Amino acid sequence: MMDIFVSRFRTLVVVTLVFLLAGCSSLQPKLEQPTVKVANLQLLPVQGLSQPIEVSLLISNPNDRDLTLRGMSYTVGIENFDVLSGVSDQLPTLTAYQETPVKVVVTANVLQLVRLIEHFGRNGVKENVNYNFSAKLDFSAWLPALRINEEGSIPLVAKKR
Repeated sequence: MMDIFVSRFRTLVVVTLVFLLAGCSSLQPKLEQPTVKVANLQLLPVQGLSQPIEVSLLISNPNDRDLTLRGMSYTVGIENFDVLSGVSDQLPTLTAYQETPVKVVVTANVLQLVRLIEHFGRNGVKENVNYNFSAKLDFSAWLPALRINEEGSIPLVAKKR
């Protein structure tokens, strides 16, 4: 008799835990993905053999709440070569329905730079160079990390009038 009671009690506890976990996952807020624009690149003083570059970003938060970032990892690619990357935990709060300026520092991946130079040597440099920016935005423990991918092209030749 006692075994039946213990068995039913365990079943009740397991079912209750499953419902609680399912309920918690549905409480997680749905966030729209922020968008990132690369606003500026600036060479910083050389440090040893590396050339740090400051990247100025504008991150738009399309959500109805401020988003606090714990950290961000990011990569900048040129012509599908991931040549610049970095991480930062010194980030501002992304204000709701606003663009927030963010500055991060990237360093060059020398091997990928050599491959990029080889690519341009074989194929030549075109009027436009394609770039991509990818980032992982890490929020508080209650919000899932968001991955952002932005692509575009940079004109290298000024248009004639």
